[in-house]
Amino acid sequence: MQIAQCFKVLNVCPGEDWRKVRQSYHSLAKQFHPDLNPQPASLNAKSGETRLKEINQAFEKLEVHYKTSPNIQQPQNKWATLFKKLGEKPAVQRAVNTSVNFLIDLDRKVFQLDILKDIKISESVQRKGASLNLKSGKDQFEIKVPSGDWNEMSLRVPGKGENSLFSKRRGDLVLNLRIPIQKISTAGNSRFSYEMKFPRQNIENGKVLTLNSSEGPIKFILPRNTRDGQSFTLRSQRVGGQSETLHILTVRLG
Repeated sequence: MQIAQCFKVLNVCPGEDWRKVRQSYHSLAKQFHPDLNPQPASLNAKSGETRLKEINQAFEKLEVHYKTSPNIQQPQNKWATLFKKLGEKPAVQRAVNTSVNFLIDLDRKVFQLDILKDIKISESVQRKGASLNLKSGKDQFEIKVPSGDWNEMSLRVPGKGENSLFSKRRGDLVLNLRIPIQKISTAGNSRFSYEMKFPRQNIENGKVLTLNSSEGPIKFILPRNTRDGQSFTLRSQRVGGQSETLHILTVRLG
């Protein structure tokens, strides 16, 4: 069967839009299908079956023809075509990029993606160090808690916070590790808090550092694995030796 004959069998013009070819085929197939339209005994049933077979063959051949012919464009959704053309315009591309950048900037400034968790640990964990098994969403991971004479410390775990709605950005998991205050002080102790910034190299080299406290200078050396935001307790003896003063030092690394 020639292509021209296929169009004639399906009652469509040569080169007709594929959607109309398909619609005509379904209409004719329904008309001549013996199960959908039983014919009276007086009519020749074989002629209906022959006609349906001819319709099917014509449609199958035209389907291959439309798919393989380079000169025939496949039908496209008019909205998809419109959006594609608009997307190719420089002005539209600039507007889309501006909108995306605005949402990302809004995401950074407005939405808090960091998850903050307060964790109380025991004095033995503080002195010996330990590993904590944590879970954030579907992620399970292990955190190393360094040992040392400290009573409060912040640990930041990158990429374990909330997911952004506008970008691939993900917040951090911030752990605030604390030791109950009764573990390090008594009723007779005085407490003072300080925050100091130290060069990381001085700490790694074991350099002797000085805290100019309210009761005079205190010399100390920080552990080489000290982290930013970690707090240490420095003690000074009061005159007479009756009680000691606690100096809570929060370290900031430069």
